[in-house]
Amino acid sequence: MKDKQYIQVNQALFSLAHSYELRQQQDERARDAGLRLSDCAVLMVLGQTQSITASGLADRMAINRGTISLYVQRLVEKGFIQRERDQKNRRFWWLALTDIGTEAYRAILEGTVQHSKDILSVLNAAEQRTLHQLLLKAAHGLGFVWQ
Repeated sequence: MKDKQYIQVNQALFSLAHSYELRQQQDERARDAGLRLSDCAVLMVLGQTQSITASGLADRMAINRGTISLYVQRLVEKGFIQRERDQKNRRFWWLALTDIGTEAYRAILEGTVQHSKDILSVLNAAEQRTLHQLLLKAAHGLGFVWQ
């Protein structure tokens, strides 16, 4: 590919990310719950993992541990996440979704699926499958493995 094409790919990825962030800000359920995009991202990861340590969450999301601590504390205070001390190693805390957190996670998933359908509606089924495969491959190349 030529440099111009790489720039166009970068611009397209930015546009998609920006679109997702704007859509999230417009989602009434998230807004009413006081959830930011970062909160939704944490809930999505916790919803997929069931239970994880804060350091594991930081590693999985490629976010520094200080920042993830702030995100987690905010969600604990709002009642979306609960902490449970590890019985074998008292230095570790396990994080899990509360019932309210699970409800929020499901709502976020519904919104994410719908938004993805809206974005991809300009592509036919074969193009959507190809894009899916390529994006997963690129994400895996960066070290991200999502469910």
